[in-house]
Amino acid sequence: MKPHAFHDVLTGIANRGLFIESLEDRVARCQRYGDHCAVLFLDVENLQAVNDAHGLAAGDALLVRLAETLKANIRTTDVVARIGGNEFGLLLDNLDGDEVEDKIEHLSEQLGKARFAHEGTKIPLGTSIVYCFVGPQDTTEGLMSRADAAMYRAKDKIK
Repeated sequence: MKPHAFHDVLTGIANRGLFIESLEDRVARCQRYGDHCAVLFLDVENLQAVNDAHGLAAGDALLVRLAETLKANIRTTDVVARIGGNEFGLLLDNLDGDEVEDKIEHLSEQLGKARFAHEGTKIPLGTSIVYCFVGPQDTTEGLMSRADAAMYRAKDKIK
């Protein structure tokens, strides 16, 4: 079993602490060597509705299924983490803008195919995904703020 200090107890993937630590490493590497890293935020849009309609166990099962799907569709060198109740973060190394767009499209397709049912009821998995790149002057805090702001803008467009 993985230590709880760096892994989400429910999903088994990295938690916010490990995500931040990994992001700090990526920022340092990008600044020192000129590497590229994309920071993705993913938000589960319908988690509260699932919890309200089907109970917390259904919401938890949905989060576990989402984490499994994300983990299965990234490279072993990339990072996927649960960074909040219904928020996930991904760190994808050495991808350019087109490759990140392709990866987001692929992840969205795979999440759409990740049929989720609870007690015989099919439940749709609604997500929003945004990204930014680590820049030469970025800080971990700045990247988290930038990605968070991008998510708020994306959610405003949905409303």
